[in-house]
Amino acid sequence: MKISIFAGDLCDAKADALCTSTNPRLSLAMGTGGSVRDRGGYQILRECEAIVEAELLRSGLRGLPSGSVHVTGAGDLPSRVIVHCVASDESHRSSEVIIRNCVTGALARADEAECESIAMPVFAAGHAGFRFESALTAMAGALHESFSAAMSFHATNSPAAVTSEGLWSCHWIGPNVLRQKTHGLPRYQCSS
Repeated sequence: MKISIFAGDLCDAKADALCTSTNPRLSLAMGTGGSVRDRGGYQILRECEAIVEAELLRSGLRGLPSGSVHVTGAGDLPSRVIVHCVASDESHRSSEVIIRNCVTGALARADEAECESIAMPVFAAGHAGFRFESALTAMAGALHESFSAAMSFHATNSPAAVTSEGLWSCHWIGPNVLRQKTHGLPRYQCSS
C-alpha cells in the first residue's frame, strides 16, 4: 500500500473511496463532510439522513455509534463511494480507539465495494479537536495492523491536495515501516 499525506480538499483526491470524518448525525455540515456535500451534491446528504433515520427506527437512538462507518453513493464526484466515518461522539469527543475503528471499518467497507484506492482525512483532528499527531499515530497503527507481515506500506509527502484535517491517500502496493518526522508530520517509507 502506498500512503501519501497532503493538505487540500478531500474531493480532489483521485480515489475510488473518499472518507469523511463526521459526527453521529452524518450532518455533512463542515470539513470533509461539507466538501463532499458541496461538490458531490445533496443526494449524498439525503442518503446520510436515511442511514440515521434507519438507525433511529432500529434502535431508538438519534445518532450512529462512534467508530462506525457507513457507505453512500458519491453523487457528482468521480469516486465510486463515500465512506462516512463517525469519528466522534455526540459531544464531539474522540479517542484513539474510535479513530482506529474508523480506519479499519473504512478499509473493510472500501474492500466490500471493490475499491482499489481510498482517501482518508486525519480522523477527528478537525471537528472533534483531537490532537493531530495523536490521531495520525492512531491511524498509522490501525493501517499497520490491517495488513499482514507479508505486505509493506509506503508513504511519502505528496504535493497533491484534504481539508484542514489533512488526508491519507492510500493505494495498494504492499509492511515493514520506517517512521520518520518530516516537517512535523510522520513519514512512512517502505523498507523491503
